[in-house]
Amino acid sequence: MLLTPEINYGLKKPIYMQIHDYLIKEIVEGRLMKNDKLPSVRVFSNHLGISRNSVENAFNQLLAEGYILSIPKKGYYVAEIEDIIGRKIKKTEDVLQKTKEQYTYDFKSEYVAKDSFDYKLWKKHLNHVMNYEVDVLYEHGDPRGEYILRMAIARHFYSTRGVEARPDHIVIGGGITPLLTILVKLFDDLKLDDIGMENPGFNKAKHVFDYSHLKTVPIDVNERGIDIALLYMKKVRLCYVSPSHQFPTGTIMPVDNRLKLLNWAEKVNGYIIEDDYNAELRFEGQPIPAMQSLDEGDRVIYLGSFSTVLAPGIRISFMVLPSVLNQHYAKNIEYFSQTASKLEQLALSKLIESGDFDRHVRKIRNYYAKKQGNVLKYIKAHLPKEVIPEHGKAGLQIMLKLPDGWNEAGVVRACENNGIGISGLGIYRSINKKPSKPYLILGYRGIDEKRMEGGIKELGKVLMMYKETYDEKSPIGKRFLI
Repeated sequence: MLLTPEINYGLKKPIYMQIHDYLIKEIVEGRLMKNDKLPSVRVFSNHLGISRNSVENAFNQLLAEGYILSIPKKGYYVAEIEDIIGRKIKKTEDVLQKTKEQYTYDFKSEYVAKDSFDYKLWKKHLNHVMNYEVDVLYEHGDPRGEYILRMAIARHFYSTRGVEARPDHIVIGGGITPLLTILVKLFDDLKLDDIGMENPGFNKAKHVFDYSHLKTVPIDVNERGIDIALLYMKKVRLCYVSPSHQFPTGTIMPVDNRLKLLNWAEKVNGYIIEDDYNAELRFEGQPIPAMQSLDEGDRVIYLGSFSTVLAPGIRISFMVLPSVLNQHYAKNIEYFSQTASKLEQLALSKLIESGDFDRHVRKIRNYYAKKQGNVLKYIKAHLPKEVIPEHGKAGLQIMLKLPDGWNEAGVVRACENNGIGISGLGIYRSINKKPSKPYLILGYRGIDEKRMEGGIKELGKVLMMYKETYDEKSPIGKRFLI
């Protein structure tokens, strides 16, 4: 049984407790029934790209609480839980409700505003598959993903991003994490054991690599993207970059730097993972071609995802493998299973082929461009003038530069104490280096338009309070600086 909890590495809650809470929810809500067999520790940890210890700790906690049973030489099974549910369902509901209502305004949320996605359109294509192609659902899918979707992806991303990919070089997965887990195995085959990561950068990818044999090496990001000289200095042969829209800074890597990075990969006989994060959500000018389109040495692994432009619940991502890695994948294909829903893959292929996907992208590009404009207007109206917004021409977050000397972590805690969820730049940086300047990352994707101004107004009140009390000699000021 394939289980895929959403692991949030930004939470203070340990990973094993996130798995623990997810499994309890699945049991309580009836999706896991009495005597259902759970995946083994090895299979579950490999599937999620996490350590075995995290899975073992979660299972041990569930064993202690009576939710599951361990049968020697057979594995873990869901226990008889009627009495347990009666005693514990209220407690579980309270925990889930508390998590849901933790913030009045959540600027960290990855949820999608309901008016940004046409669920009726998605349902139309799901229904088409169910009504006219249901027989294919009785067959095992291709480990690479459905061929019809890989063909649609190859055509679409060639026309919109310049990506050159044959369907037999594309691998589909249920999110980015399973694809990165596959890459870890392929890198192991090639004796590649360290990888340069953008600093600040995408935490989830870093955590996947940290839990594997790969050593992650922080490489600073400047106004031109990743520091290529530092890549040479650190003697790594792999790097993970998001050149079209670096997260979280929004930096766009210029073409000359992309060519230098490709040259680096050739010289060190290495590979570049290009995460094309939010590239289609560019609000000014034409979308920038992917770096993979410039790659003449077959050194770029291209990563793309549909979750941002559709909805987080539609977990379909893909990667385009260079020839050498693709050959290693083909040799080991029996060890890999497809993690994306076959039904959703087929529906997505219809969405793309019909032209509905292109129309949807244009629609949400306009939607988020307008939303960003309103957010900037609200920031100007309600935040202290000392707090400077730094926004790019793409993406779904705005960096707020705080005055020098302000304590970033203290501001984040002050916001949380007042019901506002927001992240500081520091959580996206390597622990080896502290940020030189304090920043907040204001994500506006998950808050409805009609609540946005109220949220920014409340944020402004907290920042104004911080500004007025920011004085180490003041007892109140000291409280903020803790």
